[in-house]
Amino acid sequence: MMMLRCLVLISGLACVFAAKADDLVTHLPGASPFPSFKMYSGYLDASETKHFHYWFVESQNDPASDPVVLWLNGGPGCSSLDGFLSENGPLHVKDDGETLSNNPYSWNKIANVIYLESPAGVGYSYDDNGDTKVNDDDVSMLNHNALVDFFKKFPEYASNPFFVTGESYGGIYVPTLSVRIMEGSFKFNFKGMAIGNGLSSFPLNDNSLIFFGYYHGLYGASLWDNLTTHCCVDGMGVQEKCNFHASPNAQCQQGVFEAFNIVYQSGLNEYALYLDCYGGAGTSKLRYLHDMKNLFQKNLLVRKYSTIVERKLTQTLNVQQGKDSTGVVPPCINSTAETNWLNRQDVRSALHIKAHLPEWSVCSNLQYTTIYQNMTAQYHQLLKHPDFHILLYNGDTDMACNFLGDEWFVESLKQPVSRSRKPWYLEGQVAGFAQEYGTLSYTTIRGAGHMVPQWAPTYAFAMFEKFINNKHFV
Repeated sequence: MMMLRCLVLISGLACVFAAKADDLVTHLPGASPFPSFKMYSGYLDASETKHFHYWFVESQNDPASDPVVLWLNGGPGCSSLDGFLSENGPLHVKDDGETLSNNPYSWNKIANVIYLESPAGVGYSYDDNGDTKVNDDDVSMLNHNALVDFFKKFPEYASNPFFVTGESYGGIYVPTLSVRIMEGSFKFNFKGMAIGNGLSSFPLNDNSLIFFGYYHGLYGASLWDNLTTHCCVDGMGVQEKCNFHASPNAQCQQGVFEAFNIVYQSGLNEYALYLDCYGGAGTSKLRYLHDMKNLFQKNLLVRKYSTIVERKLTQTLNVQQGKDSTGVVPPCINSTAETNWLNRQDVRSALHIKAHLPEWSVCSNLQYTTIYQNMTAQYHQLLKHPDFHILLYNGDTDMACNFLGDEWFVESLKQPVSRSRKPWYLEGQVAGFAQEYGTLSYTTIRGAGHMVPQWAPTYAFAMFEKFINNKHFV
């Protein structure tokens, strides 16, 4: 009997090591020289039918003891390989779409990083039955399942400090997943979560955007007067008095609609106000309308406009392509190089991508249902754990998920301030402005837009190092 048990154990370990070995990346087109650190790419089982593609890079420092970090892009429906290849990953695709360059500010300089394409239908992740219908709770459960499968495949990392990070709609993904990890039976050495330019509260993001636009000179006194007259108590244009998010006043809704169109339809780069819009004005097509579903949901004019234009664009794209249009690109963003590289057959083969899967796209349209309008309950639940560290950060030129809304969200949690708001520095320059509330920290990143590690890599790396090592900003 003892011998039988040993044989079963040895057989199980052999299966684990074989699965891991099958995922080892041994070559990568365009990477010269090939990296010295190990990389793995393959599939994690999120359910019986859903299989999430992951790309795991070991730390360039000390893999055995360095933290394990999960990275999630948002959307919902955008691929974390965008985070790998253009933000904080060790290899970035050059403009030729053929060759790769080393990122000197890669987060795997000091951590082991998992890039997970989630949920099914995003990137190279898939469902056996083609089912992409999903909601917030589904995603947290499926991501949790995929993580458990990861640590079963890589048991040597199960005791390392573990962190969950993400951006944009990661403001929903990351806290809901973190709560599920805390409550789950599988034991993670879970130390914290970090969210960049996160959608933490729909109402606060809507309300703050109108203030952001006005104080950045996007609309003038006439429109502002109209907004404050019809949307704010006693015409007072201050946070506590204004309801731009869900006012029933028709004149308020009209004013918000005008402001909305200036921000999102005039040709500005919604992700980085002071950067040009790639492709120029008029590039905000299907992905724009998809993202707009997360903004001003109770404004009848915005909803009607978005629905009509989305229907027309979908019909046009379907006719042009002769098939359903699932691949979409965020407005003003150039993802051509990484898209071309990831769709090369030799790259797909090197990353062990299933042959039957369609072409990769940076974002995909999903049958997605949003459940949560804000993350207050999840944060309060996580803040009960005294050794769990939380970081929220915002590039301060982003309009999609602006810094002001996240600052208001952090303030709404009513945590005692432990270190007052002050600038923090890197090489003698102001990197951002931070405030700390015990185990919760908030910081802006000066001059960056929505994708902080892409547009402010030095500041982002310094911030990441402080976060995983529990260092103070202020």
